[in-house]
Amino acid sequence: MITDVVGGLGAGVGVDLAPDGSIAYVVEWSNGELIRVEIRTGEVETVLTGLSFPQDVIRHWDSGRMFVSERTGSIREVFGPNESTTIDNSGGAPHQLALSPKADRLYVVCYDSGELRMIDLATKVSTVLYSGLGHPVGLLVDDAERTAWVTEQDTARISVIDLAAPAIVETIGGRTAPFFLAFDAARAGLHCVQRDPSNSLQGLTFGPLVPASVTTGLAWRPSGVGPNQDDSLIAIATDQKLQVISAGPLPPIVPPPAPFSVETVRFDDDRRTAIPLSLDATTPVSTPEWVAGVRSHPAAYEMGTLVRVQVTLRRGLGWTPGAAYALGAVGTLGGVRRATVTPVFGPSGISAPIDMEFMYPLPRSVQALSISLDWYARDTPGAGVPVTVGSSWHRIFTVLRRPVAEPWISRRPWASALDRACGYASGAVDEVTAAAAVTQAYNASGVISYDTVSGNTMYGWAPFQLTEMLERLAGGVGLGGKVNCTDSANTVSTLANVLGCELWQSRMASSFDLNPLLAIGTGAWAVPFNGGFSYHEVAWTNGATDTDLVYDGCLHVDGDADPGTAPHTPLLPINMVFGDCTSLTYRRRLCPPTPSGCAQCQPQPGTRQRRSIA
Repeated sequence: MITDVVGGLGAGVGVDLAPDGSIAYVVEWSNGELIRVEIRTGEVETVLTGLSFPQDVIRHWDSGRMFVSERTGSIREVFGPNESTTIDNSGGAPHQLALSPKADRLYVVCYDSGELRMIDLATKVSTVLYSGLGHPVGLLVDDAERTAWVTEQDTARISVIDLAAPAIVETIGGRTAPFFLAFDAARAGLHCVQRDPSNSLQGLTFGPLVPASVTTGLAWRPSGVGPNQDDSLIAIATDQKLQVISAGPLPPIVPPPAPFSVETVRFDDDRRTAIPLSLDATTPVSTPEWVAGVRSHPAAYEMGTLVRVQVTLRRGLGWTPGAAYALGAVGTLGGVRRATVTPVFGPSGISAPIDMEFMYPLPRSVQALSISLDWYARDTPGAGVPVTVGSSWHRIFTVLRRPVAEPWISRRPWASALDRACGYASGAVDEVTAAAAVTQAYNASGVISYDTVSGNTMYGWAPFQLTEMLERLAGGVGLGGKVNCTDSANTVSTLANVLGCELWQSRMASSFDLNPLLAIGTGAWAVPFNGGFSYHEVAWTNGATDTDLVYDGCLHVDGDADPGTAPHTPLLPINMVFGDCTSLTYRRRLCPPTPSGCAQCQPQPGTRQRRSIA
């Protein structure tokens, strides 16, 4: 049976359970804290803060000595509340720890360096016992200190190491993201945590290692395992919960009344980092963006930004005037960093705004993120039971930079445009990859095709009917399924520019012959309009001259050595130099090398513009 003992962990990793199963120590990777948990009551007390991505905690229950490893390279000995000292700083990203029976030697595996090391706790000398492991994370050492068991992420296996040789003498592969280890009660085997997608605890017996049991259904991303002395209780630290596996039900933990609930979340009230948005052409985003039971409006940031928010609370039955609470949230991107707050409520029962920040910066790429947050609070200082104080949902767009080109300077970016552009360019890290992805996705959208009959602009000259185009790209009617080159140039440049690109709409002219091309939404190579274009418009960089780059979303040119002759190799013009008539650049691939072809196809930088939108 699996019981949730504590919720709201900030990426729980290592856990050590007392032999009698009464208390557990857990490290929270995201919050940088070591906490003490009363298993029967669910009460949590902070022991140590300010840790740098802690990975594991181990306690020698007879002597009381306790140690914590930090991903950034250090190992600390913990003496009491907020009292510790660094005993080793060898680096290598230390993960799981193992203590000798007398607590005079500490063993550790290091993820980055691939080493198994031993630290003499009297002299603080660190010795490498084995190297060459493939990103090891889990570790056990027998009481005789002759054999070690190590989980390796690279090969998804458990390796058995003879420490005297030293050499790997046995392996068992086929694990699913094997993480931390613990001996079973009889020392006849071990427990191995398997992370997502398995999210399970596997039991294996020694001699040789053979899978014997498995417990499935653990919360997402389990990492640490800590059994009591008879395995009747096995503590599991997961990303957001501390769970206990037991044969029968544990006494229910009754949470106290919530002191408050989260009422609003406002993104960067000072607007120095958040980008002010409109939902569409006419509706600005309201602030606070999230209001409980009322709305959830989106926000936008430059990629890599650390999001700061202002939170207000609604007074609850469990609130005590003047009391302090540890408030934070778990969820996407790690959640919101825990902070100590002493809320003050006005006559309406709503608190003054509280400044908080996300656990980690936003991704360093273009994204359309769906953020879900579960908020928790508990009494502090001292022990308190974490209680749920609300859940919120947010849509956050990350862009290359704040828009620097029209039409997104004179007006707020639209969330509807960002939703489409970020979806098209998801993962882009610079202007070239973003503009290329937008061009490719628009051309491959499957909902529009080139009007090779009239060649008319269907979605507007001035303004460009972006609202209608977005509707069409989303599968709606819009202004119909036909487009021309101007419509395509408008769409590519406008969506790229909302991400931080600087494209123009500009023309080449006039009345020039064409090579065979593959127009958007068509499946056959052809020369439209009786052999030529009167003009052609594309998304263009810089001055829109022959040395600048084009992004043409409305057609493929022939990408082989002879663009005028079949067979043809489709090439979508992306970041392609417009060029001259002698090299195989965009101009020569579009037009034959004749006086009425390439010679007539001249850049027209005087037509360069960024159309307004509606």
